[in-house]
Amino acid sequence: MALSFIPLFAAKLVNNAAVDTLFTVGASPTTNVLRNGRVRFANVTAGAVTIKAWAVPAAGAAADANVCLPTLSIAANSYIDLDLPYVGAGGFVQAQAGAASSITALQIDGFIQS
Repeated sequence: MALSFIPLFAAKLVNNAAVDTLFTVGASPTTNVLRNGRVRFANVTAGAVTIKAWAVPAAGAAADANVCLPTLSIAANSYIDLDLPYVGAGGFVQAQAGAASSITALQIDGFIQS
């Protein structure tokens, strides 16, 4: 059986008005798990902007209990790389920027293993 790798998500601007889902780990099979997940949050503006991210278990919601990146200010034209924690089947990664059209999220690494 050949292995096939596909991106977890396409690069996108992170929403600031609401929590934005970057990607969801497939719920089937139930043994799915995110491995070596890594995301870059890049500030594409001329001023500092905040970002916050969550690794949410299946059927959960963004909350303090599942924050994987507490609110952090990213300097103008700079970035931060985030190693993602374990995310099981049906879980998802969410983020929220402090300003509109300011923070781009890009997948650096990671794959779904079952």
